[in-house]
Amino acid sequence: MMTTDHIEQYLNRQTLIAGDVNSGKTTKTGLILQRFLEAGYGRQMAVLDLAPATVAGIGGKLALDSGTPVLYLTADIAAPRSMGRDAAHTLQLATENARKIEELFEEFRADRRDILFVNDATLYLQSGKFDLFLKTLEMSATRIINAYYGTTFAESDLTRRERRLSDKLMDASDQVILL
Repeated sequence: MMTTDHIEQYLNRQTLIAGDVNSGKTTKTGLILQRFLEAGYGRQMAVLDLAPATVAGIGGKLALDSGTPVLYLTADIAAPRSMGRDAAHTLQLATENARKIEELFEEFRADRRDILFVNDATLYLQSGKFDLFLKTLEMSATRIINAYYGTTFAESDLTRRERRLSDKLMDASDQVILL
């Protein structure tokens, strides 16, 4: 799948990989990350893994080998649309995710790296502050982000907000890869 990708096409730019559930976003992101590691960039890299653990076959963290020199930041993130009992509970879970993710942003600010990978940005876009997310991204020259962009989930206020901010993230990106 990645045989024609070269890290040069990602350096010093923002790339957004977007697609529906199980379209290969995390897999493609992981393969690009592996290319950067093979090129010797490990100590310059950070991962903000905002994905929940897999719930009903959806979601999942990036897999990194132990001993990898990458700064790996993650938290216990909920899958609001899969776990929420109703609209209010779903929003509560998304709001709690945003709080946890903002703590990760603080950790990244304290130990920033020039190359940043973000797995499942939409978990923050559901309830987080878009401007704060952009400021965090801008701390790195190279940004590779993946985000849900599809039709799997039913329409809701949370889904509409996530879609609107994903569109803004696309506009703010140098290149968008739709899967």
